[in-house]
Amino acid sequence: MITTSVLGIHHVTAIASDPQRNLDFYVGLLGLRLVKRTVNFDDPETYHLYFGDEVGNPGSIMTFFPWPGARPGRQGTGQVAVTSFVVLPRALGFWVERLVRHGIKYEGPTKQVISFRDHDGLMLEIVADAGAEARPAWGEAPGIAREHAIHGFHRMTIWAERGDETERVLVDTLGFRPVYEDGSTRRFAVGDGGPGTLVDVRSVGGFVHGAGGAGTVHHVAWRVPDDAAQLRLRERITKAGLDPTAVIDLNYFHSGYFREPGGVLFELATDPPGFAIDEPVARLGEGLMLPPQYEAHRTQIEAILPPIHLPVSASAATLLTSTTGPEDVSGDALGFIHRYIPPAAGAELASSTTLLLLHGTGGDEQDLIPLGRALLPGAGLLSPRGKVLERGAPRFFRRLAEGVFDQEDLSRRTEELAEFIAGAAETYELDRDGIVAVGFSNGANIAASLLLRRPGLLRAAVLLSPMVPYEPTAPPDLTGTPVFIGAGRADSIAPPTQTEHLADLLRQARAAVTVHWEPGGHAVTDGEVDAARHWLWQSVVERPRERRMPAAKQD
Repeated sequence: MITTSVLGIHHVTAIASDPQRNLDFYVGLLGLRLVKRTVNFDDPETYHLYFGDEVGNPGSIMTFFPWPGARPGRQGTGQVAVTSFVVLPRALGFWVERLVRHGIKYEGPTKQVISFRDHDGLMLEIVADAGAEARPAWGEAPGIAREHAIHGFHRMTIWAERGDETERVLVDTLGFRPVYEDGSTRRFAVGDGGPGTLVDVRSVGGFVHGAGGAGTVHHVAWRVPDDAAQLRLRERITKAGLDPTAVIDLNYFHSGYFREPGGVLFELATDPPGFAIDEPVARLGEGLMLPPQYEAHRTQIEAILPPIHLPVSASAATLLTSTTGPEDVSGDALGFIHRYIPPAAGAELASSTTLLLLHGTGGDEQDLIPLGRALLPGAGLLSPRGKVLERGAPRFFRRLAEGVFDQEDLSRRTEELAEFIAGAAETYELDRDGIVAVGFSNGANIAASLLLRRPGLLRAAVLLSPMVPYEPTAPPDLTGTPVFIGAGRADSIAPPTQTEHLADLLRQARAAVTVHWEPGGHAVTDGEVDAARHWLWQSVVERPRERRMPAAKQD
């Protein structure tokens, strides 16, 4: 009889691609807490991100190695294929609604289980189980009440060519016991058999063997209470011929690794010392914590690692408590699906400017990110998605026909966008005097509407292929507001006469208007981008704004 066994799941480590999207998904959508941002012990130029409950209790920790540009992996045999989180049964409906709002495809609920994938294709589940009540949860995620929060892991599922040898290691070496069988899947448990102590082994003989890459699990770690128990289990693993590594001090736990016969990499990880040894609990995950051997190289490492940020600043999280969550993963945070990219460290002048990126018909919150980076490297980027759909294509306001705008809808949508800008400025702690709209086509039109209806809201605007959105009864006061208009002489969608009329309206409002003409049609050209970039530096970044009270709203 085994007297020493593992206690359950300690953590699951997977591979991701873009670190910001990874953080947005697990913090912004799933509502886990970023409890530690550090680097891969073997590759300090790569993040190692830890997500979990308030303190990162063992059994709640999902970790990632995010390699930007990583090739997708392939799910198959010899892998942990599915990672399952647990929630209270009454929370299941909330999670269905949340996934729908975030545009995440899912299956179920079937047998109290919702199945879905993250942005990299990693297979996940949310399982409803009353046993979640006994497990802690992070209850301060914006938009997720504690009663709906994730309470750590429920189980994980191994896909095996033949499960016999994997099951033998689980039972004879690690102390699991069989508790359930359904077709080709057998479930094993340790301890009380509650959430976090379960593993399913699914025999899928003949299925393709898994390949590592983004969207796959790298390894699963099993909990052991302390160093002594770890050494006893390591001895048993050695006797079973499984060749474990030496014990490694990973700062937050002590670990040893071995590969079970089916091909899955197992880890034994101690519960102590935990994640609060180098940061106070209230500040977990805020700073980059480096292993001691890399501290002398912090400057070089920080220069190489891509910048990442929490979906909202801690001081502004209360603004989102009534929404579904922040960032580009949200269905209605601040009223718009959007993406925010903070300014680059050390960008000096550009870092005080935030480019409000407004896409054309059919674009989305990703569409103008490359343009924003080209126009003003280092600036913050705020990019909302238009909420009006025209035959499935997002726009910022309705039109009745080509070139004929729904004026009532335009007025309402302009006010919605203005409120979004105000909310985003507070949420992301933006300099309100540094917000510059950059819009193309439909996005340029609503930016022009913002200028005419809400003078003083924008520091400046870059309008590419715009039209006249509407004509105010009296010119607003845009004294000194710089506006760049880029247009094509052969544009049939936004004709030159419209460009000239808009420039006249803005000049009547005493805006400082610059018009740049290109010979082509309705498109953003390299010449236009170069001209706008030069104009931004001269007219906006290097020229301080005259602070004044914004004028009253225009009819």
